[in-house]
Amino acid sequence: MDPYRVLSTTSPGFPHLHPYQIKQLEGKPWPRKYVFADLDFPFMMFDQVGHPETGLHTHEDFSELVVVHHGRGIHITEDGEYPISAGDVFFVTGELAHGYRDVDDLWVLDVVYDTSFMLRGMQDISRVPGYFALFHLEPRYRRQHWFESRLHLPPDRLDQLLDMLEDVSSTVRLKAPGYEFRTRLQFLEVVCFLCEQYANSPNPATRSLILMDDIIHFIESNYAEPITLQELTQRAGMAERTLHLLFNEATGVSPIEYLIRTRVARASDMLRTTRLTITEIAFRSGFQDSNYFAR
Repeated sequence: MDPYRVLSTTSPGFPHLHPYQIKQLEGKPWPRKYVFADLDFPFMMFDQVGHPETGLHTHEDFSELVVVHHGRGIHITEDGEYPISAGDVFFVTGELAHGYRDVDDLWVLDVVYDTSFMLRGMQDISRVPGYFALFHLEPRYRRQHWFESRLHLPPDRLDQLLDMLEDVSSTVRLKAPGYEFRTRLQFLEVVCFLCEQYANSPNPATRSLILMDDIIHFIESNYAEPITLQELTQRAGMAERTLHLLFNEATGVSPIEYLIRTRVARASDMLRTTRLTITEIAFRSGFQDSNYFAR
């Protein structure tokens, strides 16, 4: 692998952002209009050669897939600061405040996109082994694992990823008829490649998330049903004590506590956005006793 490789078909930085604007946007959401050349197609790639230090900022309804392909630095978030180096690949949700400091010849390939747009109609993608762990669990529990559960690619796999991303970038820049559809297909191939790498990672911190991937996805998809701990242990194919230990390691809480928190979060959403009664919300969020739910 060429350690100084630059993707020839990728924009060499955020073209709509002047350094003064970047400074002014610290602590604020970065607007979509400054990032996407076409607001009707919210997908862009930028090869940040010599990535600058940036203060904490969020994104206006778009996420970011970060591929570090040279150098090192510190990725800063509201929850902590984490060293990054060539081979690291991680996902940044739009609402997460993040930035960079102490950069040392840091080269970062940023893939920025609207997740709901790029994955529209692709609900089955959550069934791909590693997807839920990489794109949902790892960002959520990054602080607990001190970034140890990130995806780190060896040089040959990193080079393979860069080849795939160069093809995506070329499609976007050429804008041949139907390029939007082709871009989405190529991007999905990239996502599946990353999921495969994550699912097969030997990293112990990663393995704990992978093992819990199916259980957490099951809880979040079926929280309104009467889920029992016995059902979860049978699904995991392990003893109750082992499941409790691994689940707590991955999330910081027990499976039942996670189920209750999921139900409460869904109930909170319904309280804010619907006119349903307390009893209706209790049952729809999985609480079979409205008095218990009220408490």
